[in-house]
Amino acid sequence: MFYKRFLPILQPKTPALRLIRPTLAVLVMLLLVPTGSNVGKAEVLPASEAVPSMLSPIVDEAGNGFTMKQLAEGPVLLNFWATWCAPCVAELPALSRAAAALADDGVTVVLVSVDRGGAQKAVPFLDRSGVSGVTLGFDQRAKLSREMGVRGLPTTLLLTAGQTDAWRFIGPLEWDDPDVLGMVRGLLDG
Repeated sequence: MFYKRFLPILQPKTPALRLIRPTLAVLVMLLLVPTGSNVGKAEVLPASEAVPSMLSPIVDEAGNGFTMKQLAEGPVLLNFWATWCAPCVAELPALSRAAAALADDGVTVVLVSVDRGGAQKAVPFLDRSGVSGVTLGFDQRAKLSREMGVRGLPTTLLLTAGQTDAWRFIGPLEWDDPDVLGMVRGLLDG
């Protein structure tokens, strides 16, 4: 086979390119990764949106079906997650602590697993992780998540009592952080 170097700077075997690639990668990472103490905090409030259709039933730990409309009596913090989603797993303890902090405000924290294994896979995982004080739902076929426009995990929706307004948070947050808890309370009071 015939091999000829046309431009040495573009050839992978040249020393110059071996230095450029890592330097370029570091620069890109520095530009894309947020810094400071606000990592994982809600820096900008999302706009209020119409509550998406929530007619698809999900099941609880016992396999009984329920719909989100059955939780319309009070505000709901609805989190879509999966055991294979690292950011989801990272925010689960914060959601558990937020459930305890928001209980006096009447907020129900609902964790909806989209794992195909349903409760058999998610419940032991949550038990090992020490997650408690939350309502569990399982959306094995992702019908509810599709109906609600979930495009990535984790996605969390804050729903007002009566489910008239909603705010969508995409990506993990430190839900137990005092600033985030204050934001949640402020949105629900506003």
